[in-house]
Amino acid sequence: MFSSEIDRTRPATVLRLDGELRMRTVAQVRNALLKCLVECPEAVVVDLSCLQIGSRTALTVFGAVSHRATEWPPVPLILVATPPDLRQQLRQVTQLWRIPVFSTVDEALAVAPVVPLTPRRVKRTMRPGTMSLPQVRAMASDACLAWGLDDFALPAELILSELVSNSIQHAGTDFTVGLVFRYDLLHLTVADGSPDPPRKSPSYPPVGALSGRGLLLVDEFASAWGCLPLQSGKVVWATLRVGR
Repeated sequence: MFSSEIDRTRPATVLRLDGELRMRTVAQVRNALLKCLVECPEAVVVDLSCLQIGSRTALTVFGAVSHRATEWPPVPLILVATPPDLRQQLRQVTQLWRIPVFSTVDEALAVAPVVPLTPRRVKRTMRPGTMSLPQVRAMASDACLAWGLDDFALPAELILSELVSNSIQHAGTDFTVGLVFRYDLLHLTVADGSPDPPRKSPSYPPVGALSGRGLLLVDEFASAWGCLPLQSGKVVWATLRVGR
């Protein structure tokens, strides 16, 4: 039996894992970790104190996800293991040597990056339809203007419009749009219920079209972009370097 609980009320996101960690539960652990990371918090503190380790090999999932997060999202992963024997097991796994381990959640939170005083994240779940794109563009514009990123409002609108268009056309599920302004990067995400990666358009749209240029436009405007598979589907992400 495995379960997870997410606490977003602390200075960093705290993920508590309970149950037994075996190879058959690795996918559940990975999905719980990615669910926290894609929200781009200041850090993710993973409390393993109630986790029973049934397979030392399964512990490498934390190293794999932490390494994946060096590309995107750039969120530090911190482990908490209250039992001394559990900390000893973690130290014996080579893939975890670069991940900090603390004995309490409070100790881990004390070293986590400080959260900005002004909230700089918005998220909204929408249904695919004719009004989706105008709503997405307005959401991106409003967020950028509120955060003083006026020069990046149009690129953010265009990128999100293309990612949402791709989702509507190929996934056809409800989707969640997210914007996070963190340090010098504006993170843009579109999550949907399809595991299939985004597809490039086979042809160019008419000159002056507001959408339809697809991933070619994302390539042009985004500092980086990619696709992260989730148990519930996928999240397609893009970043804009705002130089702040």
